[in-house]
Amino acid sequence: MIEEILVTAGRREQSLQDVPAAVTVISPDALKHRGLTRVAEMLDYTPGVNFTSDGGVGRGSISARGVPQSSATPVFGVYLDDTPLSTNTNFAFGSRVFFDALLMDIDRIEVIKGPQGTLYGATSVGGMMRYISRDPALQELRASAGADVSETASGGMGHTYSGRLSVPVIDNTLGLTLSGFYQDTAGYVDYVDSATGAVLDSDVDGGITEGFAADLLYLATDNLKFRLKYMQQDTETEYLSSVLLENGSERPVWSSYSNTQQPSPRQLDYEVFSAGINYDLGWATLTSSSSYVEYELAEAQDVTASFAPLVDFFDGREPGTTTDVGFTVVAGSEKFVQEFRLTSSGSGPLQWIAGLYYADEESFNTQSAPVIPEFDLLNIAFPADYREYAGFGNITWELNEKFDVTAGARLSRNRIALSYTTSGLLLGTADVVTPQIEDTVDTYLFAARYRPGTNVSLYSRIASGYRPAQSNIPILDPATGENIAAPLLDADSAWSYEIGAKGSNPRGTFSYDLSLWLIDWSEFQASTILSGVTTGGNAQDGLGAYGFEGELTLRPLDALTLVGNLSYTSSELDSDEPGFGGVAGEQFPTLPEWTASLQWNYGFPVFAGWQGNLGGGLRYTGNFVSAFSASVAVLPVKVDSRLVTDLDASVSNDRLTLGLYVTNLFDEQELVSRVDSIIAGTGVVSDGRFTRPRTIGVNARVDF
Repeated sequence: MIEEILVTAGRREQSLQDVPAAVTVISPDALKHRGLTRVAEMLDYTPGVNFTSDGGVGRGSISARGVPQSSATPVFGVYLDDTPLSTNTNFAFGSRVFFDALLMDIDRIEVIKGPQGTLYGATSVGGMMRYISRDPALQELRASAGADVSETASGGMGHTYSGRLSVPVIDNTLGLTLSGFYQDTAGYVDYVDSATGAVLDSDVDGGITEGFAADLLYLATDNLKFRLKYMQQDTETEYLSSVLLENGSERPVWSSYSNTQQPSPRQLDYEVFSAGINYDLGWATLTSSSSYVEYELAEAQDVTASFAPLVDFFDGREPGTTTDVGFTVVAGSEKFVQEFRLTSSGSGPLQWIAGLYYADEESFNTQSAPVIPEFDLLNIAFPADYREYAGFGNITWELNEKFDVTAGARLSRNRIALSYTTSGLLLGTADVVTPQIEDTVDTYLFAARYRPGTNVSLYSRIASGYRPAQSNIPILDPATGENIAAPLLDADSAWSYEIGAKGSNPRGTFSYDLSLWLIDWSEFQASTILSGVTTGGNAQDGLGAYGFEGELTLRPLDALTLVGNLSYTSSELDSDEPGFGGVAGEQFPTLPEWTASLQWNYGFPVFAGWQGNLGGGLRYTGNFVSAFSASVAVLPVKVDSRLVTDLDASVSNDRLTLGLYVTNLFDEQELVSRVDSIIAGTGVVSDGRFTRPRTIGVNARVDF
């Protein structure tokens, strides 16, 4: 029998089959023993969701259902339980970084597709994912420890260590969980001399990621529960896994995995604090969720060769006087959220949720170019302050045992203020405080569900999502000195129309989850080019997206499970968009039309008390184009489709699991993403991220 899966995608516990939305549930533990330890690899096996890699842990953008990452504000929400992790501003690199928590103490991940603006608010336009953490033990001690050692072709050795201890401090009353991990990721990209291609440093894209979590659960009474949680994760590397390509080609300039960019420190740190209170009133449950999320991205780069002669010239120095010019970026966000939610009890024909939401976020972005000897070349900072007040709710009316309808709404009042200060030779001196922006946005949800039989659920769904209005940095016309940039970015909204079917056969050996959807995204926020400078704006029109997703699970034998999925996405511009080089009718860049995957697992007895498993997977991503056809800043290049094969095997008993895995079995070197920047007077500089080379690893886990 295929087991029933319970989820909380609708802010209450339900069977996955009863949720009137497309939801995919993933077990991180099932992925980790297969050597798949990053969200990017998880999403390759998730229908309808795409990942565009920037070449590092937590580096890249997530999109779903043809709603692309069109600007600097995220379109795909990320939550840890009830804590929103995504930034709501467009100056904190939130569209390029996210909390990759696959190695943290996570029970499951729920990926919800389509706009989720009613229950989850801003930035969940194309969809969202929720990390659901494990509850601390209240009755008996639970502990586990694991280790993983691997070797990457064209690279080095990597290793991961993890542990978890969950202790009932007071039986049935107070439980505490402590967990952590350390991962040393093997690099495979070499730093080479730009003139000769000689290797100066090998495997420079390796890095260290480590995390720690503490989770305290206190049952004060049968009706009152408190939860305190802390998570910290730090990632350090000197290189992203990018390869210098021949202009407009997929061929590397030098060796298969190499780049001429000098290594420099890069860091991405996350801290998450949360406190939850649940009080069962009998007729409803009152929930208070308080959280504080802080993340910081820091990068440094040596630009002496490019800017030292410029400094010497403008400062009247002797040539060669300037010995060092750097470029540093420090950006991030500090966000406090308070939510109160009242959820009706599980009995009766009417089920409802009502809530209040408050967010206070301060984002920062500081860029500078320190010079030795000292010279004011560049200093720029644009901190932003975001506030949100919202009320939301939905109600489900069960007309009879087979048919129910749901209606929901959210009203949000958003406010954002931006400061902009500069100094130095390159930008001059400026101190600007943009006018405070306030706007009110409403989002809605309508759904109907029909259950013709115990094992079948049919649903229809109409929902909307949005991104809040944003301040914009002024760009001055060189001739007139007037600001030519849009003073603000209007809030954008997407409407989704979906029908779906979920179910299984009576024997429980076959299940399916099918959906057809259509999304209309009007005047969306987008990155535009003005006088050669990238800034923000709104599309003149919008885009229309449609597609389907299907996931099938088959258990033809007690020991064999097959899971396959297929998705198709069309996401096309409604009109010409000269601001970013789009042409009416063309597919949005970086979005493949077709994706598919197949996973299998075969279990068999080995000897008394031991079970064996053989598994694997195929993940397919169709071709796509990297940029708009009329872009003046980026050359559009076709990226070919790719197919990656993974295999794994393990033996286990009640306490010990030993595993062997191979990812990218055939060592395919296929592009995952690329950027071909058009540099005036220079030509095109092409940079690509490839699938990780074949990695062979062994792992072990012991449970106590």
